[in-house]
Amino acid sequence: MLRRTTLILVGAALLPGGASRAQTRITPDPNPRLPPQPGQGMPVGDVRAVQRAALFCDAQAEAGQLGAQKAGAPAVRQLAQDIAADHARFRQAFGAIAAERKLDMPNRAAARIQDPSLDALQQASGEAFDRAFLSRQLGLYRPMAELFQNMASNSPDPALQRLGIQVLSSVRSHFETARKLGEPMGLRVDTVENPPQY
Repeated sequence: MLRRTTLILVGAALLPGGASRAQTRITPDPNPRLPPQPGQGMPVGDVRAVQRAALFCDAQAEAGQLGAQKAGAPAVRQLAQDIAADHARFRQAFGAIAAERKLDMPNRAAARIQDPSLDALQQASGEAFDRAFLSRQLGLYRPMAELFQNMASNSPDPALQRLGIQVLSSVRSHFETARKLGEPMGLRVDTVENPPQY
């Protein structure tokens, strides 16, 4: 009985008029995720993500350079050096993608973007610097992870997907190191203030 009912339903769909009724329930995706075609620009979401990522990378590279010079603990100094090197490399990669796609990239200094957490790092030294640096890293983890996870998962551009995955992996690794180093200082993710968003 089940086989006969199935055949009747399939046969009805194939009858004239049956196919049009079956297709009326199909609705196309209003925002298809297609890679850009030759001569076509990047989707607006990707443009904004690349520009925001560049600002994050600039600020992280600057914070890492400060940490490499001013950190009191050798482990914090090493983390800062790793952050500076990784984010300088990522900034170059985002710059290369932007140049290839003919995007304007923001410049933190030219835009006069204020970052109180970087100002605090410039004023601090020794153990106070270490605490401020680790607090900054813990506070930045969530917005950076969301940005790069979205880039890796939602961009139709394969180059951006790959770069988002690479940056996210690095950001997670730096976060875990900062979390372990911050525990003896009483720093936890839920007690850290969030620095400015870029």
